Amino acid sequence: MTVKRKLTTIMCADVVGYSRLMGVDEPGTLRRLKGCRELMAGFIEHHHGRVVSWSGDAVLADFASVVEAVQCAIEVQRELKARNETVPDAERMEFRICVNVGDVMVEEHDIFGEGVNIAARLQTLAPPGGILISGAVHEQVKNKLSVGFDFLGRQQVKNIAQEVPAYVVLHGAVAQAATLAALTDAQLTEETASRLAVSRAVLLRRIGAGSVDAALAGGLVFGIAVALSAAGAPFAKTALPFGFLTSERVVVQGEPETEIKEGGALVVTRTPTTVNRTLLGLATETYRIWEIESVRTRTDAGKPLNPAETRTSRTEEQIYPRSGRPVDPPHWLWFAIGAYLVLMIVTEGVGTRRVSPGKAVFGLRVTDTKGKATGLLTALVRNAAKLVSLPPLMAGFLLAFRTRQAQAFHDLLAGAVVTEKTK
Repeated sequence: MTVKRKLTTIMCADVVGYSRLMGVDEPGTLRRLKGCRELMAGFIEHHHGRVVSWSGDAVLADFASVVEAVQCAIEVQRELKARNETVPDAERMEFRICVNVGDVMVEEHDIFGEGVNIAARLQTLAPPGGILISGAVHEQVKNKLSVGFDFLGRQQVKNIAQEVPAYVVLHGAVAQAATLAALTDAQLTEETASRLAVSRAVLLRRIGAGSVDAALAGGLVFGIAVALSAAGAPFAKTALPFGFLTSERVVVQGEPETEIKEGGALVVTRTPTTVNRTLLGLATETYRIWEIESVRTRTDAGKPLNPAETRTSRTEEQIYPRSGRPVDPPHWLWFAIGAYLVLMIVTEGVGTRRVSPGKAVFGLRVTDTKGKATGLLTALVRNAAKLVSLPPLMAGFLLAFRTRQAQAFHDLLAGAVVTEKTK
């Protein structure tokens, strides 16, 4: 049997909170549903579409024109909104609508296929009284209708392998605030909860990716610091935060130096010791340590002290191992932070792959909010803003646990999203 196929525009719609409405007033809800069906059928026919099926509170329709389908959805929602303004809140009937375009199988009066499944899944993500369209529909209507669109990101929908770009149509009273971010917990559907779970899974994977990138940059800088330290040219301190892994060996025990001050009232003895500190046998740094003993025999008024007042202190300075000259290099972690930022900016903003080593390992990528690859400027802003995300207590990073697309502060600032890498 030959299967007939066609490219069509699919519209799915259903009632928000239908079970609750039926539980409160079954006859009244059924009566209002029939009225909504008549209204929708009239608009569908007016825009040269056809009703494929009615199923409970849901309707499936298809259209030859993408523009006509979206225009039909807009007019339906506007008319339903006008009707609801004259109805008590408890009796209002709001619909979620989704429009998708795809290749479908046709069998008698019905249609089947992935295009229908995507429309049905995305429809559950639409705000009450709102319209959600797929990325394919958006490409066809973005310059043909006088309405706005709010990009919701690439959605992972049930039983669909690839993420689907989704947009909310901003019509009438439906504004940007009425997107998925405005849904309350009570309004979250199973599909919405699944999408949020995917975002949280991506968040956990990006923590792992960040750890790989930080370890790569830090390891590179630490290796350079160790090599230069072994060559007697320290350019960075390597001991902290690994002091507990550092061993110390005395190289030279100097002779005490005594200085008499205040007419003999104060005697200061300074004893130098040169030591080598080695981190795990890899990096060696040379320090000069001064043990200082101050003995005061008289008060400022000249009165003898018996016994004398003795105080001890200790100071140290890093020195070049050969010349003994003092040197005060910054800690290697500062260089590691710089190397990390350069690594991220270059790998995410330049080239064809535009993905950092860590994100490549964990199957992630950084895109703009419309799913397109980021450029050098976005990568620069995003990664430089991580310095702001750190203090206090990594608050900017923790923001990712609260945003619908798991965006940290630096992601929001740069208009970027970390998503799964498409195959």
